[in-house]
Amino acid sequence: MKFPDNRKLFSIKEMCEICGISRASLLRLEEDGFLKPYRVNPDTGYRYYDMQNVTAVGQYQRMQTIGLSRKEIADLYYERVDSAAFLNELRQKFARLQRFLNEYEMRHDRSKSFSVFYTALPAVTCYCVPIGGSSLEEVAVNSYLAHEKCVREGYRMLGSEPLMALYDDLGTCLDPLGSQKDRTLCIPVAEDPGNDPKLWHFPYSEALSILGFGSYELLEGLWRRLFDEVEKRGLEPVGSPRLVSLVAPYAGAHYTLNDYCFECVVPIKERKL
Repeated sequence: MKFPDNRKLFSIKEMCEICGISRASLLRLEEDGFLKPYRVNPDTGYRYYDMQNVTAVGQYQRMQTIGLSRKEIADLYYERVDSAAFLNELRQKFARLQRFLNEYEMRHDRSKSFSVFYTALPAVTCYCVPIGGSSLEEVAVNSYLAHEKCVREGYRMLGSEPLMALYDDLGTCLDPLGSQKDRTLCIPVAEDPGNDPKLWHFPYSEALSILGFGSYELLEGLWRRLFDEVEKRGLEPVGSPRLVSLVAPYAGAHYTLNDYCFECVVPIKERKL
């Protein structure tokens, strides 16, 4: 597309005012290789920008609002990335944000209602140990000790992903305590390239998820509702059911066992949209 040669050009000061951007930020876009002025005076070094430059900055600012880094924005804008891989990563970020939003809406409203939704489970590596107990308090203590052991053994916990408990099937899900053999605590950690038997690697997966707010007594109803939804929607489970601990009881003294947000998750075969 050929634009007119007599197009309106803007000085760096005008460009900053038009775009609502500082001079330093504008020059940084040039340093990053994102923006190239329409013309630079070879004698004075003065920069001049056209409307294509203005709209490019607008696109940059738009992508900033969804949390992309400077490099991600430049790579996406100039199509220097594998679009399929980038979309997968973006979906995972969106799923994390959606999960966080849903949780805090429930916590804010203190809602007892259930919320069922599709989500994306990011690929993650976990330090995994069997866990159980004769009471909910004992399970919480054992979870705490498992975290302590994980750190003592030199693993670096991955704060960006919540811990989870894996179950064998619906039957074990319906028991809020479970047993030593049918519940596995999974603590996300930084990936280790070695073949460590304590580390399990979970691939990216779509999932059906349900959130609920209240006490542990909610769990049976949550799991039943979730498995009913999986069957009603004709979905095919592809992995163990997961109980996601959005905030572990021992992580904050102000949380009680009656003031808790649960997420039950069933990984499913990828849907054809």
